[in-house]
Amino acid sequence: MGKGARRFTGFLWAMIIAIVSFFVIFIFFPDVSNKFFGVSVRPEKVSEVVDSAVSSVSEAVSEKVSQTVSNVVENSK
Repeated sequence: MGKGARRFTGFLWAMIIAIVSFFVIFIFFPDVSNKFFGVSVRPEKVSEVVDSAVSSVSEAVSEKVSQTVSNVVENSK
């Protein structure tokens, strides 16, 4: 193995360790992540976002279903 290959392999291992470390801190230590990285996942915020997304999707689906049903009823007459 040449000198360049060892350097590249070392670089890849360093990148893998950095990425794994970021996600461990991001997921398990949101306060530290927010302080040092400027991003974090708060369980309260995530649940609010999920609830709003579910409600908006359900409203959109119900509107489309009601439009489709009314179109079918009108076309069957």
